[in-house]
Amino acid sequence: MHTSLDFFKQNNIHIDWGTLYVGYKLHLLKEEDISDYAVEFITHSETDDTNIIQLAMHRSNIDFENLLKELSDLNSIACQFEVRKWRLNVLSLLKKAYQDDREELLGKISEAYANFNYPEDMDYFINYLTALDGYNPSEYSKDENITRLIIFFNEFLLREQRYIVSGKH
Repeated sequence: MHTSLDFFKQNNIHIDWGTLYVGYKLHLLKEEDISDYAVEFITHSETDDTNIIQLAMHRSNIDFENLLKELSDLNSIACQFEVRKWRLNVLSLLKKAYQDDREELLGKISEAYANFNYPEDMDYFINYLTALDGYNPSEYSKDENITRLIIFFNEFLLREQRYIVSGKH
């Protein structure tokens, strides 16, 4: 799945070279988007950084990954924060794309859960996991069970959005 930087801009989420590096490593960001960001960066700031200039030129022989790695200054905590930004981006896009099919949305959320290495903070709304709070799905209808998971998902998105916008990591 490829995404764009639009989500971050629309939601006032800080973007920097680390964000681009992680998005590229996760195969969520296209080289064209990185080049566009580099052009915009050059347009709004005075820089003579050859790495940024190379990214802006978007030639086929450019090693995007290494240039982004050199531009980013990520320790393990900052890298985890950037992954969470991308996860929020992906999950928000899925919510929008599958808003009319909640069952399909839960399936896509489960795929994202796997793609992001099964983060524990998502366990409460993954449709194939056993409920962690003693809830017994057999006592409820399919629609009630889906509604419950969607509520947990929406609450998660709100918490993640607040956390990421706060920039505290």
